Amino acid sequence: MIARAQTVLLVLVLLGAGVLLGSFLLEWRGRELAVPASGPEFEGLPSSISPESLTDRISVEVLNGAGVPGAAAQITEALRDAGYDVKTFGNAPSFEYERTIVIDRSERSGAARSVADALGVDEVRAEPRPALYLDATIILGLDWKLRLEKLR
Repeated sequence: MIARAQTVLLVLVLLGAGVLLGSFLLEWRGRELAVPASGPEFEGLPSSISPESLTDRISVEVLNGAGVPGAAAQITEALRDAGYDVKTFGNAPSFEYERTIVIDRSERSGAARSVADALGVDEVRAEPRPALYLDATIILGLDWKLRLEKLR
């Protein structure tokens, strides 16, 4: 008799827990996440970027192919100020680049061209590498200061 009462009580507790869990999941799944239009996390964004467009930001890497210390860091700062999402920056495999080049990594319509236009670079090379999760690679050449001036 006691074992039967314990079994019934256990079944009732499990049913109650299931109802609460189901109710929670239905309520949670039905909610939309609100994205604030402004707030501390959006202060200081360039005017060309809205909070809604953050998922559409163009992601780039900047590689110093000029051999000038700090060139990649300076271009990175200017690109970020212009609204680009610079994922990484560092040195190119060599420092023998005379001209800055932009390489299209994602083939996302117009992304690499936008970077090239911002830098004042005419040619965009297509070398897709989806595994990099980048839209473009910028390899700075000896003309990097001209590119910096163009960004500012």
